[in-house]
Amino acid sequence: MQYLANILRAILVRINIYSQSKRWFLMSLKIKRPRGIDGERHAILVDETGIPLFYPTLWVTVALRGGARAVNTIQNALHAIKCLYAWQATYTIDVEQRFAGGKLLKANEVHSLRDFLQDSLKQKANQKVVSIKRKRKTVDKSTQYARMTVAAEYLEFLARRFYPLSEEAEKQISAMVAQIKANRPIQTSKTASRERDEKHLEDSALDALEEKLRPGVEENPFTDHSVQFRNALIFIILRVTGIRRGELLNLKVEDINFSANYLRIVRRPDSPNDQRRYQPVVKTRERQFPLDPELVNRIYEYVTQHRSKLSAAKQHGYLFVTHKEGSHQGAPISNSTFSKFIEALKGIVSTIHAHKLRHHWNYSFSNLSTAKGLSPEREEKLRSYLMGWEQTSNTAAIYNRRHIKKEAAESMLELQHKILGKKIEKNK
Repeated sequence: MQYLANILRAILVRINIYSQSKRWFLMSLKIKRPRGIDGERHAILVDETGIPLFYPTLWVTVALRGGARAVNTIQNALHAIKCLYAWQATYTIDVEQRFAGGKLLKANEVHSLRDFLQDSLKQKANQKVVSIKRKRKTVDKSTQYARMTVAAEYLEFLARRFYPLSEEAEKQISAMVAQIKANRPIQTSKTASRERDEKHLEDSALDALEEKLRPGVEENPFTDHSVQFRNALIFIILRVTGIRRGELLNLKVEDINFSANYLRIVRRPDSPNDQRRYQPVVKTRERQFPLDPELVNRIYEYVTQHRSKLSAAKQHGYLFVTHKEGSHQGAPISNSTFSKFIEALKGIVSTIHAHKLRHHWNYSFSNLSTAKGLSPEREEKLRSYLMGWEQTSNTAAIYNRRHIKKEAAESMLELQHKILGKKIEKNK
């Protein structure tokens, strides 16, 4: 919090520099991710001179950081505010001045904001000449919904500081916020659920991919032997445990118990020892589960024969490190490095994605639970623990939907065969 206090003091000193100019152009605002000396991560919205914007910073401090929101959540919110400022620049609207003058947004302006927040900001920034034939690039409904939610909350925050307050004003502000939220796209869980439970991979494709990732195989997309060993290990851990990318990149050597053969998932938010700009974080609950001894032996081999050769790796303890020569050698692998790894795998299996491995694990777990005769209630409890979900959440049921669909389809065909079979017998 001391870091944010210093930012606010700097803003107050220099607020007169930019208070006279309220027209923000599309690409003049940027989101920065500074890191405090104590390891705490921050996200701030700055102007073209690098000065944080006062009210977005104040709102983030009071509403988001005060509510213990994650830094990635704050960054997404600031991107929505950046879009809001871009809308103001496009239509020459200064909401702070408007509210101070006793006026709120009109209905047509709310509609304009709704349409603007549906468009890709990057396309707007790069579009110098508007062409009638140019295809409009839009964001998905969930992104537009999130943008408008942030816009409504931030505009309410500003209105309560600039608009002349009274009992009637409270009603007017609430009405404006309600109108903005009412213009959000309709969110339906039906489509999202269908998309989620359809994400799956075939075991045969994963087997083929695992074979091509074996160190020394000619078709291996990676050349360095240590990188081959590391990447094969990453893939098998993701496949057999179903952990998230952030959980994998957050693993430390100390999280593996090499004598008892188990792995711990540990939360380390704002770790001062993690020098990565975008720190991978564990979103779910802490937990531990056993590992097959053969897999533990592979991890031990990686640590003792590959990772140990890099002196920089001894300074932080994170399990998976960069082996490529350069300034980052021995450092924990970053999100971007992991993404490049996944992109390379797509050259072998085009549908591969890190989260699809998590979905596939859950589907395999459903098959195993059925084979073992576990009750749905017991299955959900076990799945929730292994995935790090709250027992009261409905996430386990969502991941089980594909398995249920398969069983339902088999039952449907069995019933059809039974009915049609009877009809055939009668016809005879």
